Amino acid sequence: MEQHMTALTKKQFFPRTKVPKTVCIPRRLTAIVAGLLLTMMPLLTGCGGGGGGETGSAPSAAPVGATASLAWHPVQDPSVIAYFVHYGRQSPGHSGSCSYEHSMHADSPSATVTNLDPNTRYYFSVSAYNGLESACSSEVSTVTDPLPV
Repeated sequence: MEQHMTALTKKQFFPRTKVPKTVCIPRRLTAIVAGLLLTMMPLLTGCGGGGGGETGSAPSAAPVGATASLAWHPVQDPSVIAYFVHYGRQSPGHSGSCSYEHSMHADSPSATVTNLDPNTRYYFSVSAYNGLESACSSEVSTVTDPLPV
C-alpha cells in the first residue's frame, strides 16, 4: 500500500537550493486551504475492438475505476507554489491531519484523482506548499460509483 508523501518525494518535485544564511528569510505557512469541492465521474478505459474479421473478441471498453475531481479556493499567500491532495479509504479522524493512504501533487487549485475503487468511500483533504506544508483542509468524502452493469 502506498504511503503518504515522503520528504524524498517532495524533494523530487521541489528541489532545494543553497542560499547564504544572511539572505534566508524564515517562512511560515499557516493558511489552510478552504472550500474543498468534490465531484465524481466514472472512468471507462479500453482499446479498439480489433474488427477485421476476428472472432471471439472481448468488448472493447472495460470499467477500471472511478475518478474524483476536486477544486478549492487558492491560498492567498503569494509564496504558495503547489498543493498536495491527500486521500484514502480511512479518515485520519482529526481536523488538520494529512495522514491519508495516498498523496498527489497539484500545480493549481484543482485536481483529478484517478483509478479509485468502485463503490468505495474515499476521504480527501488538501494542503498548500511553499517549501513548508500547511495543515490539511477540512475533509470531504464520497462513495465512488459502482461498476456499470
